[in-house]
Amino acid sequence: MQSSTALKAIAVIAVIMCLSAFALMTYRSGGAALIWQLGDDDPVLKFFPANNSLYVIGASNISLVNSTGSAIWTKPFANTQYSETGDNGELYAYSRDQGLVIFYPDGTEKPVIKTDMTGDPVIGTDGTLYLRSWGMMSAVSQSGDELWNVPGVISDPVTDLEGYVYYFQRPPEHLSEVYLYCKSPDSMSVWSALFEKYYSNTVIMSAGHDGIYVYNDISGEIYRIDHSGNLKWQYYKPYLGQYRLLVDDEDRLYLLYLRGTVHVLDKDGNLVSKFNHDAVTGSNTTHQPAINNDTIYMIGEAIPEDTAVLYALNMDGSGKWKTQINCTGPAKVYAEGSVICVTTEIKKNNQVLPVIYVIDEDGDLKYTYHSEDGRAWEQVYIKGNMIYAKTYGGKLYALKG
Repeated sequence: MQSSTALKAIAVIAVIMCLSAFALMTYRSGGAALIWQLGDDDPVLKFFPANNSLYVIGASNISLVNSTGSAIWTKPFANTQYSETGDNGELYAYSRDQGLVIFYPDGTEKPVIKTDMTGDPVIGTDGTLYLRSWGMMSAVSQSGDELWNVPGVISDPVTDLEGYVYYFQRPPEHLSEVYLYCKSPDSMSVWSALFEKYYSNTVIMSAGHDGIYVYNDISGEIYRIDHSGNLKWQYYKPYLGQYRLLVDDEDRLYLLYLRGTVHVLDKDGNLVSKFNHDAVTGSNTTHQPAINNDTIYMIGEAIPEDTAVLYALNMDGSGKWKTQINCTGPAKVYAEGSVICVTTEIKKNNQVLPVIYVIDEDGDLKYTYHSEDGRAWEQVYIKGNMIYAKTYGGKLYALKG
């Protein structure tokens, strides 16, 4: 009897081991291993890197998740509408019911203010929070005290690394005019300037330690302004049409025009390179590109139909390598370290399936992965050889190949 029982136990263990191995195989797709996934019980709305962990914002809870997918802590917090992380690893989350709350890595939380918000909080270098509620913008302390407010704001606030905050405003006394405003962290130093070339798609972007870029990707204008209000330089090529603006780690600006031209500017606004990427690649590269390690990654149309080519280009437009992929829908490139990811869609058995391609810095395909919920990819984060990818269906996957 004992021998028979032991044999049965061994058989059960063997079956469990086989099932475990089979489960791991079913989670492999094109060479990728699914390490873990979240979102089955609580759909994931958004996630943020937090050192070696992730803040995961679900429909009902907020969690800090470690590298194995296990929750370090979980807090009930439903219907998060806006969120951002701070320089000290804290998470700011807002819901209409609970207001703005700070979650810290150790699991403590602090309610800040219960007010109406219509955008993600912006955190200054001194911890001041800039909160927008339609046309009203307020500066709020970490304790929830309102420091000052201004009406008529028509843009999201932007801060530089010196703590100055910038925004567009239609002053109540001059509603037909738009002014660019700047305030110092203590709100004592203020300047404003009439911005006659403001359009609804004019954007403010931080320029790092001193000032901002103001650009309009439709009209082709870009301005570099410091925190004293001085125009450092401007660049204007309206005849080239619309462009995408990317900035690399050396503060170089890449203006990728839809008609095929690429202009590269240094931090002083000098043109250091220009080329026509459609002429270089021989295809219409209209998908969302990426810049990393002095390399421009672009996706161009290819033959046969439902395929595309990922190009790696030097700053002067010369080619490093190219890799062909299947692609039937819009594609987006992510690049970090030695890893490049491309999210797109492919046709398989008369179905359109979202897919992610993971490629190394030499252009070799490492693996592919198809989202198991059949929804397109919304958010991708690369950390070393780990890929964290979220779908519009609320599933978060941790992949490794």
